[in-house]
Amino acid sequence: MDNRSDEEDIRLLYSFLNGDDGAFSFIYNKFVDELFSYGLGLGFEREVLKDAIQDIFVKFYMNKTQLKGVVHLKYYMFRMLKNRLLDIYKSVVKENPLEMSEFPFLIEPSVLDELIAGEDKANLELRVGELLRILTDRQKEAIYLHFIREMEYEEVANLLDMTAPAVRKLISRAIKRMRDENI
Repeated sequence: MDNRSDEEDIRLLYSFLNGDDGAFSFIYNKFVDELFSYGLGLGFEREVLKDAIQDIFVKFYMNKTQLKGVVHLKYYMFRMLKNRLLDIYKSVVKENPLEMSEFPFLIEPSVLDELIAGEDKANLELRVGELLRILTDRQKEAIYLHFIREMEYEEVANLLDMTAPAVRKLISRAIKRMRDENI
């Protein structure tokens, strides 16, 4: 959504690829909380998430050659986390594992804290919570990724294993459903 942010991310990435470990620290600090919130939304426990995030940053640091074609760093980090969590999940659940598209998405109004300030926070959280309860898990995840994490439709589509037009339709239906509900 924000091209300046993408450009800054790519500058950071290439600084890291050119040996600047400070850029790696900056990347870690920039994304760790967002990744943690996303993992919580996918329903994973805090300790599992901490380990998974640690794993992906170690992989990120060790496999610099695989990063040269990355053009959307935020999407890349979210994709790495989702893949790692799926691997963890599959290693634990041997029989009838869910596909990642079947995971419940558990966004809570408290995840929106960073976007909400002032006295109206409690009322807004209550209203947002009511609106989110009427959405499907896929709609919640798409809304979260597109509007809160500011990912492009194509990036959301890749994370949800959908096409970009299908994501647009999913988000459009979610918004219509919330408007129709008029809570």
